[in-house]
Amino acid sequence: MNTSQTVKEVSVGEITKAILVDLQKLQQYSGEPMAAVYADNLLRTMRCLRDKLPLDPITEVVMALHDALAFQNHWIDYTAPQYQGASDLLSSLVGQVSITNSEVEDSILTLEDLGFDTLPFGVKLDDSLDRDEDEE
Repeated sequence: MNTSQTVKEVSVGEITKAILVDLQKLQQYSGEPMAAVYADNLLRTMRCLRDKLPLDPITEVVMALHDALAFQNHWIDYTAPQYQGASDLLSSLVGQVSITNSEVEDSILTLEDLGFDTLPFGVKLDDSLDRDEDEE
């Protein structure tokens, strides 16, 4: 009996290609019930990328898109052109040998420009509260 295990390395390119396929399907079925299947698969694959390659620069961009899609099921609200823009952006990143922090920031801002809310979990502070009471 062989007790050794074979470990298969997963590259960011392989996972990102799966993400791109789901983005294209989501774009194709945007606004239709079938889109839910591709949205579910897309979000799972994005989390898989986060779990397997948490320190890869593209993961930060993918997770910004994930947050925009997953928060309160906002994937339903986005349109085919927005999905196309996200797909084009990720495609351009996959082809690069290395990605700088500046390129990561620019990519996330590009997602924002496309209409994706990449920071949906923000907390709104109520400025009307009297802060003097807290200091006592």
